[in-house]
Amino acid sequence: MLKIFILISLIFYFVSSIGFWIYIYGKRDLGQKIGYSFFGLGFLSQILYITVKSFITKSFAIVSSEDLIFFLAFLIAMLFYLFSLKYRRQLQDFGSIIAPVIVFLTALSLQSLETNANQYNNIWFYLHIGFSILTYALILIATISAVLYILTDKDLKGKKLNSFFVVRFSSSIKLLQDIEYKSTLFAFISLSLALISSSIWTALYIGKHWIWEPKQILLSLLWLFYAFILHTRIIKHLKGRKASYLTLIGSLMAFIIFWLVRHPTF
Repeated sequence: MLKIFILISLIFYFVSSIGFWIYIYGKRDLGQKIGYSFFGLGFLSQILYITVKSFITKSFAIVSSEDLIFFLAFLIAMLFYLFSLKYRRQLQDFGSIIAPVIVFLTALSLQSLETNANQYNNIWFYLHIGFSILTYALILIATISAVLYILTDKDLKGKKLNSFFVVRFSSSIKLLQDIEYKSTLFAFISLSLALISSSIWTALYIGKHWIWEPKQILLSLLWLFYAFILHTRIIKHLKGRKASYLTLIGSLMAFIIFWLVRHPTF
């Protein structure tokens, strides 16, 4: 039963991707309507899956690694909607990248759908996981914005006025930097809350506020690096491609920590 919700959301986001790509290449309003409509249906399917699984397992659906990937896709979709409330017109082309990313993440979550009992069933555990996944979602949004900005700015300065990025994103180049900055700022805040809730949870669970284990150390280093990024932007007023390159370094660090480093089992 649960697999049906994931498959349905996968199909909806796939159709949404096609709609956004029809719009980006043909500038047809029908493509835009298909993109946003099926994106919304996919988002509703994700909400249904999370709600039903949480009810069945009697714990929030972020237990397995597959659940975390699915929840990451859900948060990316939610962030896209939130940004769309203010920048709907400018984000029409952005959907052609966000929707395929969600399709990819949703497909990954199909690997295993076993319902495992959550032995860490307390509010601080859920807050830690929730803020951590929100951080990664914000970092992914910042990464996409940074890549698009760098490629568009490079082509503009190289006077490649007919390039794909200049044609599609030159009118939104300031918006890309704005989204990149705001996503980075909120990622830093979310990561701070994730580390605080992790400290409280470990204190309650194993009697220590700090554990010398690879993931916690690397997340703390990531926090310091994002503090440095914000320092360069706010205090040093760093802008342009240099700022975006720092964003990409932070994204690479986050990618390694999320996909390659695991917490130990206690």
